[in-house]
Amino acid sequence: STGAWPLNTLLTAEEIEHKVFDDSSVHRYMILDEKNKAIGTLGFREVNVPARSATIYIVIGEQEYWNKGYGTDALTTFISFLFKQWNFHRLTLDTWDGNNRALKVYQKLGFQIEGRLREARYVLGEYRDAIVLGLLKKDFIANTVLDNNCR
Repeated sequence: STGAWPLNTLLTAEEIEHKVFDDSSVHRYMILDEKNKAIGTLGFREVNVPARSATIYIVIGEQEYWNKGYGTDALTTFISFLFKQWNFHRLTLDTWDGNNRALKVYQKLGFQIEGRLREARYVLGEYRDAIVLGLLKKDFIANTVLDNNCR
């Protein structure tokens, strides 16, 4: 890695300042099924340039697409893109404490639970804790290599 960040940009300095340094800037992508139907979104926000970090998120909106690997596939591809093309060092995400399906996927991809924000979410009519997870580039690469060798 050359330390250049991001690695593949053709933006002018003004565009970079507006797009990358603006805290309200959210980069959003669609998740498509095999028939190109939009089934969810994922993206990143809260970019910290000196730390080469960002917060990511994913939503699979249609319940019929849950538990079929779409989220895992989309996240794996997206995380790889962010680490390789954007040269991020660290990614953060969070979910509510009852979202066991998501927590399992995140940990499978190498995210580690780093904290709990008490009653930070309001879900289904009640306050729930938010679970904060983090992933370092080196841990994702090590985890991905191990997974590929097991196949």
